[in-house]
Amino acid sequence: MNFNPSDNGDGILMYCSQSDEGHGDFIALVIKDRLVEFRFDIGSGMAVVRSNYVIQPGVWTRVTLNRDFKDGKLSVNGEPLVEGRAPGVARTMTLNTPMYIGGVNRSRITINTKVDVIRSFHGCINELEVSSLNLHLLKSTIDSSRIDECKISSTPWRINSTISSTSETMTSTYFPSIASIDEYDSCSLKPCVHGVCQISSNFYGYSCTCEYGYVGINCENILKQCELLSPCKNGGSCTDFQGPYKCDCPLGFSGKNCEKPIEIGYDVSFRGDGWLELDHSVMTHVEEREVLGFEISTNKSNGLIMWHGQIPTNFNPDDYVALAVVDGYIEYQYNLGSGPAVIRVPTQRVDDGERHRIILKRQGSDGSIELNGDHTESGVSDGLQQTLNTRGNVYLGGVPDYAMTYGKYHDGFSGCIYTLEVQDSGAIYIGDKMVRGKNVASCTNNSNYLTNDLPSRGDLGGVKNIIGFA
Repeated sequence: MNFNPSDNGDGILMYCSQSDEGHGDFIALVIKDRLVEFRFDIGSGMAVVRSNYVIQPGVWTRVTLNRDFKDGKLSVNGEPLVEGRAPGVARTMTLNTPMYIGGVNRSRITINTKVDVIRSFHGCINELEVSSLNLHLLKSTIDSSRIDECKISSTPWRINSTISSTSETMTSTYFPSIASIDEYDSCSLKPCVHGVCQISSNFYGYSCTCEYGYVGINCENILKQCELLSPCKNGGSCTDFQGPYKCDCPLGFSGKNCEKPIEIGYDVSFRGDGWLELDHSVMTHVEEREVLGFEISTNKSNGLIMWHGQIPTNFNPDDYVALAVVDGYIEYQYNLGSGPAVIRVPTQRVDDGERHRIILKRQGSDGSIELNGDHTESGVSDGLQQTLNTRGNVYLGGVPDYAMTYGKYHDGFSGCIYTLEVQDSGAIYIGDKMVRGKNVASCTNNSNYLTNDLPSRGDLGGVKNIIGFA
């Protein structure tokens, strides 16, 4: 390559990379601090080969470079070869972008940050030879901006010597076609999708002033998606995020935009951001011996499966009963008014995506939890109280406000509740007991959670029979 700079500034002479986004392998020839540098990365670290020849404005300069697997060589104006070697074990390079001369199309290409030069070259280039093939700088062009006939009248410096050629060698012979590469007009291709472009000295060479509701380097992302798109159907509530929006769906609908009608039967699924409120009559807690049965599956390590406490506006610690996954294990809590019993099964994790059967038993202050018929743990609550006085409704999968749990739980359940049984009820048809809900779906219609067919009514054997009541 022959070039003649018009100033002392840094500049890109040649650039090619693996991706438009500036990731992966790349090869670059740049002027930095008035010295020519050959930089390349073949996937295991960058090599920098730097010439000691000081570049002068208005002086024609000839550069030759060669890469042989990990080894790079560089010579400027016939100086002895300067050599460098890339680290690591990689040997081959993948390049997918066009080869850019004098700069890059910044509306399409992000320069790899390792290049450390983003300014376009100012001056003249009159010859390019790749793999012993002379390229006509204008006839070989597929993309260009602001190039013109070079006004420098001096004859390029030339020499007949070359270095050994490989598949990635650039050597110099005189070529009469001369091009002038001025600073790239970054706004010429109108990169700001929803905004106004201005030339800038930043990394991209331009900045966008975005229209209302749009963000991003090119104003390509909608920040106010909820306001501008109104994407949530059927009464769903929309929340804007940096990127995609999120719809919270009312009871009876699911899907990204709450567009899918759903019906809740015996089972119910959650994704960690929902809850289902059931009528208080589901759990009266009036029997001397209380038994609750669940069958669940989850792959999350924390989540509230069931909560039954006071009305939502009562945040004073009071009677409650709860079932949750805590750090991957099942936890059963209840408080009769004098202090909680906290019972956990530490011998088997339940965050493995498999189905697990859970039986909760309580008689007075004494309670126990049975997991999969094999693991049993017991506990007792503090004080003399023997009855559980819960005045609120029952919640599955989470609660509308986690202050309702007196700070004991903070995460919603993600997974499936296949079966809920109370005393000898058999599997309860949850759809008949629903009051309110958010982000609730059916396991049987949700492939993300379904692992087996839903158990029919009484498939747990009936919790009354399981504990041997007469």
